Amino acid sequence: MKQRDREMRAGMDRGARRRVLWLCGAVLAFGAGCVGAPESLPPCTSANSPDSFCGLANPEDLDLLPGGWMVVSQMGSADRAGRRSSEQGSLLAIRLVDGKRQLLFPGAAGEEGESPAVPGEARAAWGDPACTTPPDAARFLPHGIAVGTHASGRPLLAVVNHGGREAVELFEIDREEGPGIAWRGCVPMPEGMMANDLALFSDGGFVVTKFMAPMQGMGPSMLWNGIKLMAGWETGAVYRWTPGGELVAIANSAGSAPNGIAISHDETELFVAEWGDPGIYRLRLDVEGEPLRTRVALGHRPDNLTWTRDGKLLVAGQAGAITQIVDCGEIEEGGCGLDYGVYRVDPISLEVERLWTGKGAASVALEVDDAIYVGAFAGDEIERFANPH
Repeated sequence: MKQRDREMRAGMDRGARRRVLWLCGAVLAFGAGCVGAPESLPPCTSANSPDSFCGLANPEDLDLLPGGWMVVSQMGSADRAGRRSSEQGSLLAIRLVDGKRQLLFPGAAGEEGESPAVPGEARAAWGDPACTTPPDAARFLPHGIAVGTHASGRPLLAVVNHGGREAVELFEIDREEGPGIAWRGCVPMPEGMMANDLALFSDGGFVVTKFMAPMQGMGPSMLWNGIKLMAGWETGAVYRWTPGGELVAIANSAGSAPNGIAISHDETELFVAEWGDPGIYRLRLDVEGEPLRTRVALGHRPDNLTWTRDGKLLVAGQAGAITQIVDCGEIEEGGCGLDYGVYRVDPISLEVERLWTGKGAASVALEVDDAIYVGAFAGDEIERFANPH
């Protein structure tokens, strides 16, 4: 047990190639064999991608900020391949009307933890009272993000962070023109949990997915994690945090690599993207006993979930073998030539409509007016498409 604990604390400090070899070993154990690495896509430029935002660092998740800005979770090259590098992750804002960019964190307000635009009474800590220091800017590795409202009524940006600590970081959005954010607190994740995405309740609480146990070190535990992923076995679950309470697992929420998550507008249902066993499951929270669960299969490995203005779910995800998806971390420039798809799912009937397919490591699709923006966990661009609805 001590040896396993040491492996889990070792950090993401090994090369992606060795990780792929271990995962291929898991595939061979099931008789599937290893498949070739995906091709690389040329770097995004205004010439070859005139409708895209280029020059980004793995824009894994997207959401809307006040004032016509989009917030981008840039995972950075360190998380892209599960290895340390000199390139940190960051939170970036892009103004959609003209493409203007504003770094949110690391940045002056984010590093100091307060902003002169926020009154003093608002500076009390949000989240776990034991979390009193901002995330380490030099090691910051954001993943899933969500924009909502804190219990105080102030606008909130919540971020899954893997760098320096495994936690949900809570930022106040304190300026529409700029914009700016200020760190207000965090909720640490339990030991042995690799979080992925989160969604916010109206009371400032949240739900967060446990994708699996951290894939750290090189040993039997990593091989076992790889086997479970390949087989579509349970690796994680959904956890809920309520202000003033503790992080607790939701009954009947276990799944194979739970990834993106969304909350219905009346907050009675959760929708969870199951990446390891491709599909989406719905959990009804307003029933006696454990949440009622319904599932629909998808034709790709679903990643993040977002809502459309007419109340449907947008689901972007990757097609292909897990080893290929992992190997996207080896691509140092441009994008990863995976097949991907964007689906539209009716939250009531769970009817699935495929909107389009493409090439790239797509991880999120976000509808904004007459456009849909597609981000990627490995790549340098956010694609823009005309909204087909």
